[in-house]
Amino acid sequence: MDQVEHDEERLVIERYEAFIKIKEEPDPGTLPLIFGLVFMILIPIFSFQDAFSGDATVCWGSMIFGFAILLVGALLSSAQSRRYKKAMRDLVNTAGIPKKIAYPFFSIQAADKRINSLVVQKYPFLSESKESSTKTRPRRLVLSQREKE
Repeated sequence: MDQVEHDEERLVIERYEAFIKIKEEPDPGTLPLIFGLVFMILIPIFSFQDAFSGDATVCWGSMIFGFAILLVGALLSSAQSRRYKKAMRDLVNTAGIPKKIAYPFFSIQAADKRINSLVVQKYPFLSESKESSTKTRPRRLVLSQREKE
């Protein structure tokens, strides 16, 4: 019986760590989306005068390139979102939280924060391990030098 509980706790810890890791990762699609907008909006504005003189290749080329970069950024953001939602569902299923509580019909609180708090309430050792892991890290000390008198 103890082995089953130990395996369940280990699995919950693994899912919780994966959830936190994915949550803390930055969105990989932000930078491509910004560059895509630059190529779709700013460069055509500055090359608009060339389009009237008969050479619209820079204008149309930058718009096509910007659209491709926007598409890549959207795909990267979508993939990150799907990974995050999958980690959240896996954590809910592993922790044994009922879906009606984890995903209510209406809630002011965000789903990830609600699920995080529900899991920490059910397994309080998760918050203790997180606090102890931050306490064991060496802290950076800044020593100021005194000015010579």
